[in-house]
Amino acid sequence: MIQSNAKEKKYQKSIRFIKSLDQKDKINNILKYLYNEFEDWIFCGLYIKEGNQLEISNHYSDNIPCSPIEMNGVCGQSITEKNTLIINDVNKFKNHIVCDRNSKSEIAIPFIRDDKEYVLDIDSRKLNSFDQIDAKYLREIIREIIREI
Repeated sequence: MIQSNAKEKKYQKSIRFIKSLDQKDKINNILKYLYNEFEDWIFCGLYIKEGNQLEISNHYSDNIPCSPIEMNGVCGQSITEKNTLIINDVNKFKNHIVCDRNSKSEIAIPFIRDDKEYVLDIDSRKLNSFDQIDAKYLREIIREIIREI
């Protein structure tokens, strides 16, 4: 895991870059930038709630994401509980939906835009990759994403 100070600096740099992005295809460019900036991330995407399932909205990863997915996994529980979930070891999370066997830890942050429920979902190839620093800065990045949805 990146040291806290280095992680914060990386996020601060990312936010400056994101705010400078052109409006064209901004959400995809944000996800791509974050995916490439954080070397342990293997998935960075947005799901939208459609009925009783989540469908991929935008993503950046090496693999095709699972879609649709049920509401009982990390993303669905995050939306249901209206709370950020930080999962240090996905193999210990009941009902984890395995889309990539290389995923070891995950963060899911729900948000609402125009009465639609979304979740920013990020997976890492390493255990214990996410903490409150990630949650803090990713919420700030979500504010940029909301402007584009």
